[in-house]
Amino acid sequence: MVIVGFTLFRVPRRYCVSKRAFARLQSLSILIVWGIFLAVSRRVSGYALEGQHWPAGTLVTFQMGLGSAGRTLIDGNTSWDTAAAPALTAWDHVMARLQYTGNVASPPVSSGDGVNAIVFSNTVFGQKFGTGTLAVTYWRSSGSNIVEADVLFNRNQQFDSYRGPLRFGTNGWCIGDIRRVLIHELGHALGLDHPDDHGQHVDAIMNSVISNRETLSADDISGAQSLYLAPTPTPTPTPTPTPSPSTSHFANISTRMDVGTGNNVMIAGFIVSGSQSKTVIVRALGPTLGSYGVANALSDPMLELHDSSGATIAMNDDWQSGSQASQISSSGYAPTNSNESALIATLAAGAYTAIVRGYNNSTGVALVEVYELDSLSARLSNISTRGQVGTNQNVLIGGLIINGSTAKKLIVRAIGPSLASPPFSLSGTLSNPTLELHDSSGNLLASNDDWGSGTQAAAISASGYQPSNAKESAIIATLASGSYTAIVRGVNDGTGIALVDAYDLDP
Repeated sequence: MVIVGFTLFRVPRRYCVSKRAFARLQSLSILIVWGIFLAVSRRVSGYALEGQHWPAGTLVTFQMGLGSAGRTLIDGNTSWDTAAAPALTAWDHVMARLQYTGNVASPPVSSGDGVNAIVFSNTVFGQKFGTGTLAVTYWRSSGSNIVEADVLFNRNQQFDSYRGPLRFGTNGWCIGDIRRVLIHELGHALGLDHPDDHGQHVDAIMNSVISNRETLSADDISGAQSLYLAPTPTPTPTPTPTPSPSTSHFANISTRMDVGTGNNVMIAGFIVSGSQSKTVIVRALGPTLGSYGVANALSDPMLELHDSSGATIAMNDDWQSGSQASQISSSGYAPTNSNESALIATLAAGAYTAIVRGYNNSTGVALVEVYELDSLSARLSNISTRGQVGTNQNVLIGGLIINGSTAKKLIVRAIGPSLASPPFSLSGTLSNPTLELHDSSGNLLASNDDWGSGTQAAAISASGYQPSNAKESAIIATLASGSYTAIVRGVNDGTGIALVDAYDLDP
């Protein structure tokens, strides 16, 4: 790559800006920073565009490697990644055709490696930052499509994490707020430019000079939506006066999560509804997940099935060694690894609990599943799984399969703070869970953080399944036949015990 243009913009103290370096690169790479823009961009009212963007529908995953702050920041965080992470969701919530997500990792600091990295650096891939530069976004494109973006924070600048007006150090220079700087840089990664560099006098976080603005303005949002469209709010379903019984039903329910010990084992609950008994197979998988690239898979899961009184109905460790081995094999749902567990049970209407532990108190990521083995009218009407929510691959993932000719209406919830109260009275609960609902292709269908603040608040309240804590999340959806996944994470990569559940809302 050959940089043919490099410009440095300096300002007096008590101001905080960044430089603007524009590179005309052989591979169509672009260097984007806060400061002066030397190239021609398309101008529109309130925002400016670079001319490149990600393809519609792209899931852009950033590897966040800012690391530990080594101290307690102003807002109470001790990790730069945790402090900066909300910048991703700030943009993510206002776009329909692009999704930002982040994983905490230690990404390589190099361009052209296909990794979207967010890191501190002493240079811009060998070039100097220059005085007053807070951060740089360096992106590569093929034609008009962005294919990679790296955000480099200037290690020689002073950063903290705080809300409100800018703060200044004793040297007179402002202290960069890590979150608002990342919001700005992620706007560049979308394909947005500085509106004030084009004569537009607007209040925008995308302006070239850092300011007291710490959140997206209407103009910032308009710019993002001009490229990736506005999300369509999920409409509140209109109830019908005389609903007909639904012919669709849950055919499978499953949850994947990190299995610990004590209160942190995996506890999956489900309800059988109807006048007839239901025959199901319950499985606990661990080693199989490792073959699909899941790190730290539980090597030897054990399985217990309990009724609503807590009595043990059945248990298994190593499915081939149990008395049901031939039945499990002929069911078509036999686990692929002999260390995994499974059991078949015919259950009357009621509530049941499956508990997954590791042999000899071992720990790791596991999957618990319930499949129906008959076509009787009794149905699985609820799934709920409780366990430890971590980060990256250790988030809580609940899955379900819907069978039938009609769509299924349901509510999915992510519960955390309520678990600290009776009857659970658990310690170490997840203080602020977020919830996402995806289809079988991984497309995001809906998301929520704090159920009462979303567009579905009234419908959730009317369902009778509203969470008892305002920090908990919920989504109502009407889903066609197929498989779906609910993902529970902690805000700002928070961790703790949480519960994901799904209730059938059809009559």
